[in-house]
Amino acid sequence: MKSGLTAVFPLIVFIICNSATAQSRQDDSIFYQTAVSNTISIYKMQLGDQSPFYNGSHYSPTGFVFRTGSPYFLYDSFSRGTVVYDDLPFDGLNLLYEDLRELLVSKNDNYLLQLVNQRINSFTISGHSFIRLTEDSLHAGIPKTGFYEILYPGRSQVLKKTYKIIIEEPSVYENTVIRHIEESQNYYIKIGNSYKRVKSNGELVELMHDHQKEIQKFIKKNKLNFRKNRQNVLVQVAGYYDQIAK
Repeated sequence: MKSGLTAVFPLIVFIICNSATAQSRQDDSIFYQTAVSNTISIYKMQLGDQSPFYNGSHYSPTGFVFRTGSPYFLYDSFSRGTVVYDDLPFDGLNLLYEDLRELLVSKNDNYLLQLVNQRINSFTISGHSFIRLTEDSLHAGIPKTGFYEILYPGRSQVLKKTYKIIIEEPSVYENTVIRHIEESQNYYIKIGNSYKRVKSNGELVELMHDHQKEIQKFIKKNKLNFRKNRQNVLVQVAGYYDQIAK
């Protein structure tokens, strides 16, 4: 590890130890936040190639050609984004998200680095935010450990989970196997301390039973159609619920 870290760590400790004093004085709040941000930048710069961010493996694509569907989220090319990795933020990255296998890839020059999922806290790509949640008692209702897209970040958080599978069919004329990617989505809303999957307008209204009449009026007034655009309905209703359920 680079010797410069010897000087960085005391600075980090100094800032953390003095955080209570700095935060208690409004005039120092901007200075404090700037100091923390600068310290993290120095820390990551000193780590260089030994940063935990670079502890991944070389990314290998599926190697298949798909007749329909794509193994990637939105685009099959790299986009600018950010990653919180081992609780440290990294921004201005070139990212590619293969949601078929839930693999996040960063491009450094010509090297494609597959990041370690267990060390990714969250990431953003092309303006879309994802968070990694684990299937445990702290995230009741989450059916599977993995990445979930945050559609609405409020108290009644709305998440989308995309599932992709490969469908294979033999081709007699081409004497080969034709592959397709079949895609589906599940939606979840956080009510209290647990996540609930929402499959219909009725289930959504029932989850918010303490303000059921208001929610029904809101849906009717805004002509929201769950079947046509469930994502839009969930985001709007969750935002409205958070306003009236304070």
